[in-house]
Amino acid sequence: MSNNIKAVVFDFGGVIELYEGGKFVQSIAEYIGVPYADFRDEYFRYNYLANVENMPWEEMVLKVVSIFNKDKAKEEGIKEIVREKSENRNLNTELVSYFPKLKKLGLKTGIFSNSNSILRERLKEYGLLELADVLVISGEIGHQKPHKEAFQVLFEKLQLRPEEVIFIDDTPRSLEKADEIGYIPILFKGNEQLKADLKKMGIEIIK
Repeated sequence: MSNNIKAVVFDFGGVIELYEGGKFVQSIAEYIGVPYADFRDEYFRYNYLANVENMPWEEMVLKVVSIFNKDKAKEEGIKEIVREKSENRNLNTELVSYFPKLKKLGLKTGIFSNSNSILRERLKEYGLLELADVLVISGEIGHQKPHKEAFQVLFEKLQLRPEEVIFIDDTPRSLEKADEIGYIPILFKGNEQLKADLKKMGIEIIK
C-alpha cells in the first residue's frame, strides 16, 4: 500500500446504499418525455436546494420537473417514482464490511454525502455512524460536492492532506474537480471493480 494513502471515504447513495430501480434522474426524464442530458443538467443546477438548504427532496424534484413540464396530472406519477426510490433502497452489505478491514490496514474511513441532515438518522438506523471515522453531510455544512469548500471540511475532519485521501463516488460530476482539489478519485461501478481499483493502489480487501 502506498504510504501516502491515509484514508478511504465513500459516498452514500449509489455506493453504500443502492437503488434497485435503476437511474432515478433518468427515470424522471423518461416519464416526462425530456432528453436525459437536459433534465440532468437542471437537476444538478437545483439539487443544492435539498443538499445544502435542506428543502424536502421531493419538493426539489418537482421544482426541476416544473421547468420542463406544466402538466399537473403527471405530478402524482413523479411522486410515485420518488416513493419507489425511497422504498427500493438496500444497504450494500459487502461494501459495509470493508470498513473494519480498511481500519485494520491502518486507514481512516469516512462517509461524504450530498444529502440533507435526515441522512444522519438513516445512518444511525443502519449502524453506520459507529463504523466511519468521519461523516460529512452537505446539508449540515452549507457546501456540496464537487466544490472545494465541501472537500475542505472533509480533509479538516480527517486531519489529512487531499493527496492522502481516496474518495469513492458513483457520479462523475462529484469527482470532476479531483485534479484541481488534489484527492484520489474512484468512480464506483460495483464492488468487484472497486476492490480491483483499490488493489491497484496497494489496498487489498480480503474476504
